[in-house]
Amino acid sequence: MKRSTGKARGTGRVREEKAPYGTEQAGVVVLDYKLLGTGEFWMQSLVKKAALVSEALKKAQIPHAIIGGLAVASHVANVDEAAVRNTKDVDMLLRESDAERAAAVLKVEGFKYRKVLGIPIFALKGGSFRDAVHIVWADQRVKPNDLHPAPALDDTLVSSKQGFFCLALPSLLQMKLTSFRLKDKVHIQDMLEVGLINAKVRKSLPVDLRARLKEVEDETERERLG
Repeated sequence: MKRSTGKARGTGRVREEKAPYGTEQAGVVVLDYKLLGTGEFWMQSLVKKAALVSEALKKAQIPHAIIGGLAVASHVANVDEAAVRNTKDVDMLLRESDAERAAAVLKVEGFKYRKVLGIPIFALKGGSFRDAVHIVWADQRVKPNDLHPAPALDDTLVSSKQGFFCLALPSLLQMKLTSFRLKDKVHIQDMLEVGLINAKVRKSLPVDLRARLKEVEDETERERLG
């Protein structure tokens, strides 16, 4: 793409050219203001979807919990809404034995149960894999070599301000420390940043996961000190 370097010759006007996600003027990309709110709109759509699914399952008395980045965002928002990080999808904890009942309930809401590359999802008609609600089976290991299975759905649920059941903080943190991918570490840093991980939460963790938490804390401190 040819870059604009200044005013168009003889016109006195700044030359404009097409650029990814905006218009390039004199070498500077000017974003459409509508793009600035895209992340917020996406999060709103995820919250709406999570609330719809959760409400339907609540009425049917099917235990479930929203997990992943949306659950982290819900807990963080209780302390500091400005610290909430956008996420890309909806993840839900469900008992595998309840899959058939949940599929029947959510079919009424327009969702179809299926598996994509072995991953169980509830997908809207015409929706993509990313648009779907991704399922993690309760009390089972997500990956065979995980240190711990996903939490069981017993008394570990909390009702969020956003209108859905989500996993209580200690269980959610344990899931993040078990997965321990880069995005999980970032979510743990978000929890640390707003002071959600207190002594009681630390004590609830298995010993092997406390070591992982210490690793994230040390890395966060090194980043803070530069």
